[in-house]
Amino acid sequence: MNQTQRRLFALFFIFLFVLVAPTVVLFAQGYRFNLENNIFIHSGSITIKSWPRDINVFLNEEKQNDKNFNLINGSYTINGVKPGKYKLTCSKPGYTSWEKEIQVHSGISTEFWNILLFPKEEFQELETVNLPGKVKQIFLFPDKNDQLIFFTQEESLNKIYFLDKKRNKNELIFETEKYNFVDKEEGLNIEWNSNNKKFILPVDDKKNQREFLVIDTENKNPKEFISLKNLFPKDSIIKTRWMFDEKDIMTILTKNGNLFSFDYKKETTELIEKKVSGFDFSDYNLYYSQLPNNLVWKIKQNNLKDKKQITTEPFILDKEQKFIDITTYDEDRIVLNSPNKTLIYNRDSKKNIITFLKPNEKISGIQFSNDGKKLLCWNNHEVWYYMLRNWEVQPKRLFGDKITITRSSKIIKNIQWMDNYENIILSTDKDVRSFEIDPRNKTNISNLLVSKNSIEEENLIYNKNNQTAYFLDDNKLYSLILIDNSGFLGL
Repeated sequence: MNQTQRRLFALFFIFLFVLVAPTVVLFAQGYRFNLENNIFIHSGSITIKSWPRDINVFLNEEKQNDKNFNLINGSYTINGVKPGKYKLTCSKPGYTSWEKEIQVHSGISTEFWNILLFPKEEFQELETVNLPGKVKQIFLFPDKNDQLIFFTQEESLNKIYFLDKKRNKNELIFETEKYNFVDKEEGLNIEWNSNNKKFILPVDDKKNQREFLVIDTENKNPKEFISLKNLFPKDSIIKTRWMFDEKDIMTILTKNGNLFSFDYKKETTELIEKKVSGFDFSDYNLYYSQLPNNLVWKIKQNNLKDKKQITTEPFILDKEQKFIDITTYDEDRIVLNSPNKTLIYNRDSKKNIITFLKPNEKISGIQFSNDGKKLLCWNNHEVWYYMLRNWEVQPKRLFGDKITITRSSKIIKNIQWMDNYENIILSTDKDVRSFEIDPRNKTNISNLLVSKNSIEEENLIYNKNNQTAYFLDDNKLYSLILIDNSGFLGL
């Protein structure tokens, strides 16, 4: 090769480098060439995080490379996606699928952090459950994944059992002919003390008068219990709960609107306040509403005399009403609810914003998310949530947003947050389903089961600790693990 040829080769490679190098650099920076417009455009990406982790991902029906999975944080990323609309599908054999029409934007990652695929296997009957009589209600035992509590009725006897699934053992802890269990529709729950050894049980006597019993689970005689009516004869009790982390001290609200601190062991009483219409606990603080305007006050655990006013907006009840439900996340987020009206107090202390929301819809139940940023609300035919704080992670939502999850002509029951607080579980008639709350495009709905009979209130429970759902059907208990967190490094 002579000198002229070498120069030509050198010039060719220099020209090739000048031509290719910018293209490589642009490609590395996320740019892609658009053949339709003959220009380079900045591409976007798609990031998802799912359970289970080992799923198949399709973009416009085209399967994506499994190498896009990031083992460190358990996410799956598709890079170099041209801006536009796509159909994103996640699936795995033996599981429900997830699908959404998405929009990819230039230079931005479109993110989905809470994709849930549920096992299609049938709910398994717990063969250890062999209880006499008809099972009326089931409850979770606090802080124990392997124990449940059953309310049963056998002729004139009402009984409560522990079910220890791990030891395949049932234990009778309470029985009575004198009292009846409170109807499920009233929404009253059993209230455990701080060491989970005693609980307060609301019951009705044979004259249909409300009483509250203290059940000691360490007492081996199931017929022995303490009636607060006998220890607290001053006034009829409307509501009672254990106070803070005390084992023997409880807060009692009476029919006359008096709020007491009561040590049932010592039988000593301290009046906290008069004209009280409701109370709740949060972060070792007592919150109560006071008539006539139902303004909310706060009392700290270590000083029942030191009170602080929280709300200023009146919440006037109808003349025949004296009591309300008060639910508190903290002193900035409080809900007052009565049969006919609701007041949501929401204060963002960082932005110095206070809102008093008065929904037009009837609200029969609420649940705060674990971080207090969402408030789940429902009635017989609709489920929705409010954003109490800005949500900066996709899908972004703003302070004060109201987002509808579902409406149904059938009565909706057993509404509960799931563990990620971006999905809920509920029942309608015989169906149990999970709904995502991501408002982008369509809502993904997963059918979990169809029972033989209509599922009653309180007969479907979801345990966030072990990700297991239990439901009662035809006097048999069934369970299904919805999310198996036993994978490698918990991913």
